[in-house]
Amino acid sequence: MSRLEQTRFARNYLTCLERRDLAAARSLLFLWIKTYFSTLPAAPSRCDLTNPDLWGCLAQYASLSGDLSPVEDFWQRLDGVSPHSRRPTAIPLLGIPILNRPDLLLRLLESLDHPVETLAIVDNSIASGLPDTDALSRLLAQLEREPPAGIGRVRVARPFANQGVASSWNAILTSFPEAPFALLVNNDVAFAPGVLAQVIERIEPSRPQFLPLLPAPQEFSAFAITPAAWNRVGLFDANFHPAYCEDLDYAERLRACEAIAWITPDDLQSVQLRANPTASATIASDPRLEACNRTTFLLNSLWLHSQRRLEQPHRGSWIRRWLSQWDLDSAPPQAAEAPVEAVLP
Repeated sequence: MSRLEQTRFARNYLTCLERRDLAAARSLLFLWIKTYFSTLPAAPSRCDLTNPDLWGCLAQYASLSGDLSPVEDFWQRLDGVSPHSRRPTAIPLLGIPILNRPDLLLRLLESLDHPVETLAIVDNSIASGLPDTDALSRLLAQLEREPPAGIGRVRVARPFANQGVASSWNAILTSFPEAPFALLVNNDVAFAPGVLAQVIERIEPSRPQFLPLLPAPQEFSAFAITPAAWNRVGLFDANFHPAYCEDLDYAERLRACEAIAWITPDDLQSVQLRANPTASATIASDPRLEACNRTTFLLNSLWLHSQRRLEQPHRGSWIRRWLSQWDLDSAPPQAAEAPVEAVLP
């Protein structure tokens, strides 16, 4: 949509408000929305999608009239937008939540046989009282200063306390919404030779896809997910804390969405299973963790079977985060006209 068309729509909308004709304003907004989405390229960029004039008018109309239908029409159409995404040659985002066992993290890093653009780690060890917390902290600081060969950059998030697996995955996804896809793994996982290259070959970043690298029940120990997938079903439910059952909830939501392709690479899962004969090494390494987990697992199971779990909104998480990024270097210039203001009392 050209700037001239944008200005014409905005001025006509203001004219409707000056005449106190909310019905005409409503019709104009629906036409504006339709025109806006029909003129977008097949895979629009964030710049293509950014339309503060339309957003402001829609929000103002909803506030003045109480009629949310134009706003809902906008969001429904936005759900159908495919991300503008390149096909990477390296793993664009490798995300790892970690609580303990820096030795296992080193094993994971040593198993990387393909370049990684960003390694994002959520350090949940702070205030945990675990014996290897200091060693883990020193290792993560070293990785930030000196990324291992083949890794472009290392970013470490240090929350005040253990945020849990679901919140950690969410932090990784929402902090790097520009990534063509994310590969999320437990710190006790190692990669078999050639697996990472095959993940890149089999994932189509612009499509809603989920690819687990281990068979059930370990599917969420290592998996790739595209922005289009988590945009449709939302983020992980952080009510599952600190671990377990968040995978069952998310699997249910993924399978309930017909648009999402659940890719089961039997060959990759087979070699990964041989490379990872044991699981849950984090909890198994400390009897106190095992004891705590027995209790919280039961509470998480209750939440899994709760009707309340199904009542929270999920959709649109990715595109809202993607569009709302602050990029000061490419901020648009000041609009020629003043921001839309309420005309009706």
